[in-house]
Amino acid sequence: MRSLRDFLQIGAAAVGIDIGKSAIKVAEVRRTARGTELRRFGVAPTPPGSVEGGLILDQQAVASAISEVLRHAGVRTRRAVVSVTGQNVLARVLRLPPIPPEEVKQAIRWEAERHLPFPVDEAVIDVQMVREVTENGVRQLEVLLAAAPEALVLAHIRTLEGASLVVDAVEVGALAMARGLGQTEAEGTHVLVNLGASTTDVAVVHDGVPQFTRTILLGGDVLTRVITQLLKVDAATAEEAKILYGLGWEEGPENLPEGAYTTEVSQALAELITQVRRSLDFFRAQFTGVVISDMILCGGGSRLRHLDHHLSNELELPVTIANPLAHVRPPNLREQAAHAAAPQLTVATGLALRTVA
Repeated sequence: MRSLRDFLQIGAAAVGIDIGKSAIKVAEVRRTARGTELRRFGVAPTPPGSVEGGLILDQQAVASAISEVLRHAGVRTRRAVVSVTGQNVLARVLRLPPIPPEEVKQAIRWEAERHLPFPVDEAVIDVQMVREVTENGVRQLEVLLAAAPEALVLAHIRTLEGASLVVDAVEVGALAMARGLGQTEAEGTHVLVNLGASTTDVAVVHDGVPQFTRTILLGGDVLTRVITQLLKVDAATAEEAKILYGLGWEEGPENLPEGAYTTEVSQALAELITQVRRSLDFFRAQFTGVVISDMILCGGGSRLRHLDHHLSNELELPVTIANPLAHVRPPNLREQAAHAAAPQLTVATGLALRTVA
């Protein structure tokens, strides 16, 4: 069977759009004779109050913001792939007995009823055959289930249509994250964490297949709120302090007692780290004997200085900051800017690669 990419010509481009609470990220990726290239990209603030927990609350405002970031980035491609995330969005590998391909969708629908936290009739479900495995002499099919509420998917489609875009696909954000980091081709077991403003996506990828995903309704905003209270400043100033001081390992605000800033910020991260740890414990319980080798951190929250070292200490795993440009050539004229924005562009890049890579 041929895939969509087989029909794409050299020079074909696609744009991925990642809509977060604090920022909208776009990445236009193109096939060239020398490989895959990040042609254009952009990051712009999301209109305040228009997105929360993966839900688009103001479609018109978000559509206008998307149009503006595309215009500013010089993106003319009108076909787009967009991501969805949230507590009711999931991607998980399930095992089925060997059955004919035409029966898989019906079987996965029955399985979905056991895993979805909402009625399956209200879901949009996608199924991908992964591989056939034999365990203890028993043959089984591994099938990747991706599901999201229909209302959430339609809201994203309508928002992009409001920006005069044609939606080629809607994809679970965690799956796009794995593709953007080249993990769909990787061996071993890796945990990927996308730290946004109000949500954190966790995905565990084993031998190139995302086995488990989870969205945690906590993100960088918890730090912003703590810093706002601690320094008695507004949210914008707190964001600046967060970027400037990070976890405060090197320096902190001069008007606070020594160590106070570091203590408060670390405590604010404690619940998020606990939830990530529980996700890893759940995976380990399901996949006995599988060893997670490392963690890759992306998203706007990954810019927090020393966060990678803090997570490494707390979770006892090597932690690195994501770089999707290790798999996609940066644009020649904006290479430095692309590398600076790279961790934030992981999902958007992965979405675009769905079509052109």
